[in-house]
Amino acid sequence: MTDSPILLVEDDDSIALIVEAILSSAGQTISRASSAAEALTLAGSHPPSLIISDLNLPGALNGDALARRLRETQPDLPVILISGDFDDTSSRDDLVPGAVILPKPFRRAALIEAIESARADST
Repeated sequence: MTDSPILLVEDDDSIALIVEAILSSAGQTISRASSAAEALTLAGSHPPSLIISDLNLPGALNGDALARRLRETQPDLPVILISGDFDDTSSRDDLVPGAVILPKPFRRAALIEAIESARADST
């Protein structure tokens, strides 16, 4: 599934553009959605190799619920959850199992490391 895109789900255009630039410069193919509903539609037609989702999304599903829904059809889907509201004292126990948590703001190296970690954890 290495030819499958990374699904980026981020409603903040400025953050999405930065992440897209980082991933593109690393040779990754990206599909982008700004909501969980849009992400589900994209994933239905082009199953992702990995999902990077903001934890706090507009609409009925947050990033965690979206990842859980996608894992119904792709149980080994690597997941990275990003959030400006998440810190080391927040509970990770309630989040989708095996998700890599990446607090905002983050640097390029941290994003690439999170991708490598998420992919290694899902194999």
